Amino acid sequence: MNIAIDVSNTAGFRTGTEEYIEGLVYGLHRAGVSVVGIGRDTQALLPDKPGLGLDVRQRPSPFAKWWWEYYGVRRVPRDVDVVHIPFMAHPETRLSQPSVVTVHDLIPFRLANYRHSIKERRYFAHVARALPFADRLVAISEATKHDMAEVFPELLAKTVVIPNGVHPDFFVEVDVERVSQITRRYGLRRHPRILYAGGYDERKNVGTLITAMAEVFQHRKDGELVLVGAQDHLSVRRQVAEAGLDARVVVTPFVTRTELVALYHSSDLFVYPSRYEGFGMPPAQALAVGVPVIAGDTPAVREVVQDFGLLVEPDNIDGWVDAIGRVLDSPAMVHKLMAAGQEYAVRFAWEEIAQRYLAVYQAAAKERNG
Repeated sequence: MNIAIDVSNTAGFRTGTEEYIEGLVYGLHRAGVSVVGIGRDTQALLPDKPGLGLDVRQRPSPFAKWWWEYYGVRRVPRDVDVVHIPFMAHPETRLSQPSVVTVHDLIPFRLANYRHSIKERRYFAHVARALPFADRLVAISEATKHDMAEVFPELLAKTVVIPNGVHPDFFVEVDVERVSQITRRYGLRRHPRILYAGGYDERKNVGTLITAMAEVFQHRKDGELVLVGAQDHLSVRRQVAEAGLDARVVVTPFVTRTELVALYHSSDLFVYPSRYEGFGMPPAQALAVGVPVIAGDTPAVREVVQDFGLLVEPDNIDGWVDAIGRVLDSPAMVHKLMAAGQEYAVRFAWEEIAQRYLAVYQAAAKERNG
């Protein structure tokens, strides 16, 4: 099959959606599917190159984004069998070729804080009107499909659940010296090393983690918390300072995937206190590497972690302190979590998940073409 994937909104491959696009293209290539990118000129995507071989650029302006999603994406190359829009956007009309849309989450429809302005409310009203024009929808978790049942019940009949994948870089062993070089680069020197990677908006709940770690460190003379990508977030650095943790918390700038893999490998524990997710990519990555996971007990993350990590009510500070202490004080628990989690995480390999996407593409094309 010839598949076109909308890469119009990609910039520097720093977001979860960009990670998803990169992994999906990698998996489809291994499945023998021809993939081109649209939205940044029509071009072949290079699955074994960082960022699929696309140049780093600034994100498109709101107007450019709006124009493409309303009009530009309609100009599909004629030799394409299916158009895949890997984020929740579609024009308010059917495309000339079958279309598949990925629904990562319903944050703007479930969390009022994420649709403040009139422009945002108008945009998501357009999204709601346009989704029915897609031939197929992919929800990345049963939790997301459950949210769709409440917000878009009329679309469930053409919605299938396919979990996100984890890039193959997280499944391979890394050179010990390489890990040491990267940890030295970021000034990491303490153990136990507790790692957080993810976003820093309100729902990610990093403030609760910082509060819990202040109590954990009161009883432990050594150890450090690493907040990946927090260097650009003044509010997070302020919370660290107010908690008196400047000496025990390392904040990094944005890191490459190679560096992130090394940071996972160098860590003793991964923590993820998010209050709402559509999937939970970082916990899946940690499981693939073999790092014990403690995560917020929310439907999507519970679905990812299952019994292969510890789940804590996101805002329960005492629960976080207790869970972190249990893992750090129990080598037997750590060994069990590492071995079982790594074996379980194979289910997130993109090579396998891409086959499920191929089945969706084939069904959409068959139904449209009779």
